[in-house]
Amino acid sequence: MAKKEWRREVTEEKIEYWRNPIVPEMELSTASFRQFEFAQHVHLDYHIGVVTQGGQKYQHKGKSYHLGKGCISTLNPDEAHNGQSVEARGYQANVMSIPISYVNQITTELNIKEQFFASPLSWDPDLHQAFLHLHKNLTSPHAKQAQLQIETSLMAFTTELFERYGSVKPTSHQQHSLSFQQVTDIKTQFHDEMHYAFQLEDLAASVGLSKFQFLRQFKAATGMTPHAYLKRVRLEYAKKALAKGEAVIDIALRVGFFDQSHLNKAFKQAFLVTPSHFQRRVI
Repeated sequence: MAKKEWRREVTEEKIEYWRNPIVPEMELSTASFRQFEFAQHVHLDYHIGVVTQGGQKYQHKGKSYHLGKGCISTLNPDEAHNGQSVEARGYQANVMSIPISYVNQITTELNIKEQFFASPLSWDPDLHQAFLHLHKNLTSPHAKQAQLQIETSLMAFTTELFERYGSVKPTSHQQHSLSFQQVTDIKTQFHDEMHYAFQLEDLAASVGLSKFQFLRQFKAATGMTPHAYLKRVRLEYAKKALAKGEAVIDIALRVGFFDQSHLNKAFKQAFLVTPSHFQRRVI
């Protein structure tokens, strides 16, 4: 049976999203991909995922990883990575984004210092199965009736995940002329003023570099160009606003897109669904 399941081809590019009131800011998704490839991108939350069919490969900090059955992907917030199918037959995956605030609450109350995943991939069949069971319960239409059970399972899973694979976040420093603090300051500007029309020349001048030097060194430090990083930040914040029921046109302008059409195009390119479809799914 396992061989037959492994050889079954994914026939469509599809992704579905959910939110659960147990942790309102947590995003859940189930996806089937064959040819679709995720460009280099970041997330605002901890991104946990497993595959249920086929396999996914991704680049993370210059290294290549293969997410297959029995493995669990653990990506920290603001870590650049991409994603595509290992084989032509495609893959299916379940993903959960756990908000930083929820992780902080769990780890602080349990006196766990580990709030950073040292590796983006671990072989752990037990946690793989626990994740699938938890994901199924969180996306079930009957989740409300089993809230106590699900909330207990979510806390137990999150605790176990960080106890097994967490570590104290290192004080990073980059071997580039563009210092770690300067990269952090630029990122902070993007998050705080995402509506602003940043100019490459101004960003470069703020850290005393030429446009070419800044572009090259920012990408070396983050894995993404400044434009690609800012665009993804805008899309991530747009998702959070959509989940709160805000109007698409208002969100588009607030996060820095020219208009609703500009947001629609970028959102669908990144997430395979329109903002309106995403909003209907998660509310």
